[in-house]
Amino acid sequence: MIAEVTVIVPIYNVEKYISKCLDSLLSQTFRDIEIWAVDDGSPDNSKEIVKEYAKKDKRVKLIVKENGGYGSVLEYSINSVQTPYFIICDPDDWLKSDAIEKLYSFANQKDLDLVVGDKYNVYMENNAKEYICVVPSFIKIEPKKVYKSIEDIEKFSFLQVSPHAKLYKTNIVKNVVFPKHVSYTDFLLYVVALSRAKNIAYYNEALAYYLTNRPGNTRTDRRPSIIDDYTKVWYATLSYILEAQKTRNVDYLLERMYVQLRFIMKEYAASSKDLFHDKYFEELCAVAQCLSKYKKDIYRTYSGPIKGKILMHGIFNNLTSKCFIKLFVKKEYRK
Repeated sequence: MIAEVTVIVPIYNVEKYISKCLDSLLSQTFRDIEIWAVDDGSPDNSKEIVKEYAKKDKRVKLIVKENGGYGSVLEYSINSVQTPYFIICDPDDWLKSDAIEKLYSFANQKDLDLVVGDKYNVYMENNAKEYICVVPSFIKIEPKKVYKSIEDIEKFSFLQVSPHAKLYKTNIVKNVVFPKHVSYTDFLLYVVALSRAKNIAYYNEALAYYLTNRPGNTRTDRRPSIIDDYTKVWYATLSYILEAQKTRNVDYLLERMYVQLRFIMKEYAASSKDLFHDKYFEELCAVAQCLSKYKKDIYRTYSGPIKGKILMHGIFNNLTSKCFIKLFVKKEYRK
């Protein structure tokens, strides 16, 4: 019998955390799940820990593969699972005991392609938890309402893209190729899902716990080469948006790609060791030039403040692009 939900657990150097994650999954009130613990060539003892869990519960499956990065785990898993739905639970995070039951029951009842829940940020130093609503304050999304129109789905592109408490219908994200050996591929997964989804909803309850500040996770990553990771994922995501455009109107996602460019510029300001004189600045400029090809579509969907529109015009103008990117980065650098 095929289960209803697969939980994908990407594993790399997480022997300190994996037991808590698996305990939370095996104690789920919804039992009809399979747990794919995908060891991405991890050199530590993680897979031995998973083996012990697999001996005790047949729902746990250990998969060992050569190292290819987070995206390679997603690509392998999503293209291999046969369950109607899947959810990703990073191995240093854990789920509320009724998380899958609530997300699956709601998604199955409403025939949703994607349902997005809230999360808790958990801080290592004192185990304090903070409720995080993934819907920005400037977005109006009604909880538990099914959204179907292009205009409504557009709103969801501005929600947090991390995999926490997101239940995906498996068949809408099949055959996606992820960049290898890079981080931040959850952005690609989420945007591709939006480009293909027809029924989505927001579930206003925190159902996942995110260990937000552990050493080595992406939130604490401040190496300059993260810009490489971000730009590779950015280009891959754009290619899927353009592919989706052939059959449906997804112009709104081009505006989301502009917002992501601004985010990458902020990350550049925070991580660069040689501001404006390294290869990563040129990468930012190349991304801006690439996106400028679609500026008319972005202008048409943009509804932000006039200052934002002036910045956008400056970044998309070949004569002024570098100057405006520098101005933006310098402003972020001072923060």
